[in-house]
Amino acid sequence: MTKKIPTLSKFLTWSAKMAGNPIAFVAALSVVAIWLIIGFFIDFDTKWILILNTIATLNAALMVFIIQNTQNRENKALHLKIDELIRVTKEAANELIAIEEMEEEELEKIKAKIFQKKDIKNS
Repeated sequence: MTKKIPTLSKFLTWSAKMAGNPIAFVAALSVVAIWLIIGFFIDFDTKWILILNTIATLNAALMVFIIQNTQNRENKALHLKIDELIRVTKEAANELIAIEEMEEEELEKIKAKIFQKKDIKNS
């Protein structure tokens, strides 16, 4: 089965892997060290500090989106795996498939029903 992954998704996956790599930390630390060294030579001009603050802010904002994308993808995959386990297990309640899509009231009803079954079995 061949899946075509959109270019943006590929880029976000690659970015998340690279950002979590120890080499990325060393690279970031090196950039900060170089920035500090150059800053001493130009007396940490206001423009110099503003440039670093802008770059750091943009980087942090982009990383938030990359991390959120990764978590959403992993969460969806985990839910699909659990749904498949529920589907193939004979004793499982199939109403639990895609339970994360339900409203809060529906979840509370299912929770009460599950714990009621548990209490009946323990009696």
